Amino acid sequence: MKVIRFEIQGLINSYRIPFFRTYHKSFLAPPKTTIIGMLCNISLKPQKEFFEILDKEVFEVSVVINEIKGRVKDLWSYKTLEKKNMGKSVVRRDKLFSPKYTIYLKIKDEKLYKEILENLKSPKNTPSLGMDDELIEIKNIKTLEMEEHDTNKINSIFLDKNISYKAYVKDLSKSIELPTINLAPTKFIAFDKKNKRIPKESNKDFEFSQVEYLNCEIEFAKDIESFVDVELNNKVMFY
Repeated sequence: MKVIRFEIQGLINSYRIPFFRTYHKSFLAPPKTTIIGMLCNISLKPQKEFFEILDKEVFEVSVVINEIKGRVKDLWSYKTLEKKNMGKSVVRRDKLFSPKYTIYLKIKDEKLYKEILENLKSPKNTPSLGMDDELIEIKNIKTLEMEEHDTNKINSIFLDKNISYKAYVKDLSKSIELPTINLAPTKFIAFDKKNKRIPKESNKDFEFSQVEYLNCEIEFAKDIESFVDVELNNKVMFY
């Protein structure tokens, strides 16, 4: 199976869990929608095409968390329509310090595959992940063939679809994040029946729990479809 593999590294990044309002809690890894949004951004694709790509399920992704050096929090001041507090409010936000990821892309459309590969190598817009000013470096871009893995173990994040699993720590000398589960939308409703733009909301039929962890390996109770990157010894599940 032909895939695109690349690495990304940020300095301070956050990926807000949509269902947290007054406290902007962050995923440990960018969800699928955030990754596809970044790819559309560096390709200068219009917002409507982003939603169409999600609906058509042209992309499958897999993410391995390589490193997170720490976490910080900041306070974000924003304007409100209320008069109290002089029309201002403050939100506390999670921030990840120096996160590094390996990302795999499986793209069904050959034309889109070539376009995304070209724009990863020469972005048409400044790459960011999370907020617009949370810039990232895209590096070590490579195309490779991945073979189906013959065991039920992975080290990539995945969507929990009611399959039992166990987590094993790989190296006690390194930073560890045990599996954390948070609800992550994979599609949005952004247009009405007349194809008119409406405020974006999550499509409830496509909400799944994203399971993310660092320096662990997951073993499922039954066989699952997974693939192996022999060079980096990554065993991944696409979603």
